Amino acid sequence: MQPLGLSQREVEQAVLQYGTPLYLYNLDVVEKRYQALAETLPSNCRVYYALKANSNLTICHRLSQLGAAAEVSSLGELIAALKSGFEAQSIVFTGPGKTSQELWDAIAKGIGLIVVESFNEAQRVNDIAKQQGVRQDVLLRINPCFRTLNSCEVKACSVDEKDRLKPIQMNGQGSSKFGVDEEEADAVLDAFTTLEYLQLKGIHIFTESNVLDYAQLLDSWRNTVTIANRLRQAGHPISILDFGGGIGVPYNSVDAAFDLSGFGRELTTLFAEAPYPYTCILEIGRYIVCEAGCYIAEVVDIKYSKGQKFVIVNGGVHNIYRTPAMQNASKYLQVLEKDADMSQSATLAGQLPTPIDVITKDVQLPESIAIGDIVMVYNCGAYGFNHSLTNFSLHPYPAEAAYLQGQLKLVRSRGTIEDFFTHQHLVTV
Repeated sequence: MQPLGLSQREVEQAVLQYGTPLYLYNLDVVEKRYQALAETLPSNCRVYYALKANSNLTICHRLSQLGAAAEVSSLGELIAALKSGFEAQSIVFTGPGKTSQELWDAIAKGIGLIVVESFNEAQRVNDIAKQQGVRQDVLLRINPCFRTLNSCEVKACSVDEKDRLKPIQMNGQGSSKFGVDEEEADAVLDAFTTLEYLQLKGIHIFTESNVLDYAQLLDSWRNTVTIANRLRQAGHPISILDFGGGIGVPYNSVDAAFDLSGFGRELTTLFAEAPYPYTCILEIGRYIVCEAGCYIAEVVDIKYSKGQKFVIVNGGVHNIYRTPAMQNASKYLQVLEKDADMSQSATLAGQLPTPIDVITKDVQLPESIAIGDIVMVYNCGAYGFNHSLTNFSLHPYPAEAAYLQGQLKLVRSRGTIEDFFTHQHLVTV
């Protein structure tokens, strides 16, 4: 049995039927992860699936069927959410730099919530809502002073591990393109009262990403509740809290999984003790889909340079791009039929004509690895296809396939060379 819940025979069947490179998903895992969240989190919390993790229509449709809402950060993601079955009223639009056209279309389609990132953006939303004759529900995103040293926008300094989870005050170093600074939030919310076509519903604060220790994430979420309590006490109508995401998954077979049960118990206590009732949004992407997907490629060459072994596969960063900080995640892999012999260090790379096309360095691969072998990288259901540099060198997009209740289905056809020329115009002189 593979970590994503599929047998080697099922993986081989997908490769035989659809070729490589290939993304392969197990939608039964997606369902189990969503159900675990729905059953464990407090009743005042709702899961909003973050399409940035994986916007494949079949995956999104399954989650809409299961009862998830959706979080989008572009007009493209909004259209994907609507196409896959999410109701407009159950969608929240987040992210900085929304264009006026995006805001116009979102409001025209009846979107439930827009997270405004500045007073300028709030004014634009107000003006568009006025033109359309509606009153738009919004949240204000706040850039909080509180951080842990593992927060998204805190650089990893040389800090003792025992200090890593301690909260810190940024003292002016926490500048961010996201939201308004916490110390300015009261003034901005006061100014919202002049915007008659906005209906303030709450706040959005997102600081943590891929956290495995629930105590760390809980610290940040407690801080969000504290800010909300203070703003509510000051008279601002805060009833919805958007915590963003942060629930992580291990990218190896050693790290302990996130303690969802413990987290749910602590959240229940937190809200029971809060002086005001809140409806809570959790933007969850990675936790739901990451472990439900893998990336599969075929070895096309093996070579040595300066004593270093290079294994070249037929799909590199144009199919599976991970930042340098995430390259170790790609070490969580298997070579089909040779997984018991992972004993030789090598660099796993793609076929693009650039030195950046490295999937992972210093990874243990079988000494007997050969051209034609199949490499399977785990935990690629999130930030795999969606993060790839798909236009680099004009290699066709990989196919995507999925198992649902034992049935193998194609959920995205392999791209063709002609795809790259669809919107181009050849101008001659």
